[in-house]
Amino acid sequence: MTEPDVIRELTDDGVLVLTLNRPAAMNALSAGIGRGLLEAAQETKSNDAIRVMVITGNGREFCAGADLSDGGPAGGGGAPAGRSTVTDKLGVGTFVMALAEANVPVIGAINGAAVGAGFGLALCCDIRIASEQARMGSVFIKRGVSSDYGVSWWLPRLVGPAKAFELLYSGDIMDAPRLLELGLVNRVVPHESLMAETMAYARMIASGPPLAYTYTRRNVMNSVDTGLRAQLETEWTFQTELLQTEDAREGFRAFAERRAPKFEGR
Repeated sequence: MTEPDVIRELTDDGVLVLTLNRPAAMNALSAGIGRGLLEAAQETKSNDAIRVMVITGNGREFCAGADLSDGGPAGGGGAPAGRSTVTDKLGVGTFVMALAEANVPVIGAINGAAVGAGFGLALCCDIRIASEQARMGSVFIKRGVSSDYGVSWWLPRLVGPAKAFELLYSGDIMDAPRLLELGLVNRVVPHESLMAETMAYARMIASGPPLAYTYTRRNVMNSVDTGLRAQLETEWTFQTELLQTEDAREGFRAFAERRAPKFEGR
């Protein structure tokens, strides 16, 4: 039986672990990986059991980029001409958009190289916890192309336009200390404890108020392209909706009673 390109495991406490499963190809992105990520992101909108997603790679690497085994776009696998619809124009960015619109926090456990398209996938995550063996970089310029997979959208927002130009123009691959210095990862941990530390962080989120995490994620995603006045209106709209939930009532009760709250997503 052929193993799937993405291995899914949903823990009892609500952590959906997605493991890119093409270790022989250094987890290069395939149609199967794209489909697996897309379906998981969409499922977060209908499956309340999922409270947080973790994305990692099987084997030595997180994701070594697009699959170039057939020569890549320049080797005959290029995109068809005459694209006209919005869906077509998204191209490989379809699952990137789905991850951005997921209803739960997304954590990347960066276990090795995340380069090219894999760099884009890593940047899609809200939080990146990196192994000391992690390496990340754009590399697109070294192939004679510009970036895709959302790199040109995420990178300037994470490091600023000037530094983004520098990283994109050089295409250099950065080691874990440099990634931490730039703020491209939130934490660097020993390689052997990567998943333990990532799962501990994920379980902390999973034990919290799921609706509040959903709205917090929407707030941040919305804010990067929104003026202050519009964002204040969005924040207050979300807040008034959350104040009507049982989770909010439980949160205030627990505070008054000096106990830990128990959130149920209602």
